[in-house]
Amino acid sequence: MAKYIVLGAQWGDEGKGKIVDLLSGKMDLVVRFQGGANAGHTVIIGDKKYVLHIIPGGIVSGKATNVIGNGCVVDPIIFSEEVKYLQDKGVKVSPDKLIVSSQAHIVTPVHKYLDKVLNKKIGTTGRGIGPAYGDKIHRTGIRAENILDGSFIDRFCEHAGNYKSICDQVYDEPFIDVDEAVAEMEKAGKYLKPYIQDSIEVIYGFLKKGANILYEGAQGTFLDIDHGTYPFVTSSSTSIGGAYTGSGVFMEFDKRIGIVKAYTTRVGEGPFPTELNDATGERLRKNGNEFGATTGRPRRCGWLDLKLLKRSFMINGFNYISLSKLSCLSGFEKILAAVDYDSKGQPVYKEFPGWEEEVEGITDISKLPANCVKYIDFIEEYLETPIGMISTGPDRNNIIFKEALF
Repeated sequence: MAKYIVLGAQWGDEGKGKIVDLLSGKMDLVVRFQGGANAGHTVIIGDKKYVLHIIPGGIVSGKATNVIGNGCVVDPIIFSEEVKYLQDKGVKVSPDKLIVSSQAHIVTPVHKYLDKVLNKKIGTTGRGIGPAYGDKIHRTGIRAENILDGSFIDRFCEHAGNYKSICDQVYDEPFIDVDEAVAEMEKAGKYLKPYIQDSIEVIYGFLKKGANILYEGAQGTFLDIDHGTYPFVTSSSTSIGGAYTGSGVFMEFDKRIGIVKAYTTRVGEGPFPTELNDATGERLRKNGNEFGATTGRPRRCGWLDLKLLKRSFMINGFNYISLSKLSCLSGFEKILAAVDYDSKGQPVYKEFPGWEEEVEGITDISKLPANCVKYIDFIEEYLETPIGMISTGPDRNNIIFKEALF
C-alpha cells in the first residue's frame, strides 16, 4: 500500500498535474482536498493536452477513483463544463470514478460577483473562491449536501437576496440577474447531484482495504491562507495541514512529495524577492511558457529562491523532491539561486555556471550537462532532501528517476 501526497512547494504552477497524472496510473484513489476552479493543472500525453481546474488530475489515467474533498469549493456550472470537456476528449468521467464530497461548499454566481468587486488588489482569478470560503467561515454557506436534501435552490435564493440588498447600496457594479442565476444553478445542481457522496466514508474504505492513495494539492505552499505571503494568498490551506482537514481522514504519508520548479514564478500580486523585471525574466517566461492555465495571465518570473523553499520544507516535511522545468534553464550563461536575505530583505545569491546543451526529453541523469548536475546537487544539499525525480519536459515520459517511487 502506497500513501503519497503531492504539494506545490512555491507559489503554485510547479507542474503538479504532470506528476499526479504520472503517479495515478498506479493509484486506486486520488484525492483533491482544497481549492476550487481557481487551480489549473495541465496534463500532456503525446499530442493530447488536458487542462483541469476542479477535477483531480488522476482522472486522465482512467485507473483511479477521484475525490473532490470537503475542503474544496465547487462551482456546479464549471464542474459540468469540465466533465463534458473531458468526456469530449475521450476520458471516462462518471459517478463511479469521480466523487464530490457532500460537505464541499458550493461556489455561486454571487460569489463570483463579490470576487470582482472586492478583490481587485489581491489579483485573484475572479472565480468566486474567496467569497465562497468566506461564507463557509461565516456559517452561511451552501454545501453539496443541500443538493441532495432538496434545499439547494431555496438556500441559493435566500443567499442571493441577502447579498443583493447589501450590494445594491454599496457597489456601483450592477448585481447579477438573480432569475437567470437561479435557472443556471438549478440545471448545474441536477448535473452535479449523481456525483455527490460522503467522501470521508469513501476515502476511509480505500484506506482500510490497503489501496494505493494519492493526495493532490492545488496552488502552492506560499498561497496558503496561514503560511503564505498574506494577504496575497488563496483562501484555503494549500500545505500539508489542509490535507487532513480537507479530506477528513488521517493517514501517514509514506512519500511527501514537494514539486519544486527550477526557477520561481507567481501569478497575481504580492512579494517576490527574486523577481526579474528584465530581459532575463522575459526569457524565463518564454522558455517556460509561463501563462496561467486558468486565467492565461503571464506569470511573474525570477530565480530560484532556496531560502523561501527551506521554509516550505519546514511546513510540509517533504521527504522527496520532484524538480520541474529544468529544461527551461538551458542556454543561460549563468544561473542564480537565492540562499539568504540581507538586512534589507534583499536576496543574497549564489551563482552557478550555466549550460548550452538542451536537456528536454532526457531520461538518463548521466546524459545531463555537468553544470546542470552541479545545480541539481546544490539544491538537494541546501534543502537536505533527496531529489528523486527530475522533469525534463512537458510530456509524462520526460522524467529522470534518481530514486524510485515504487
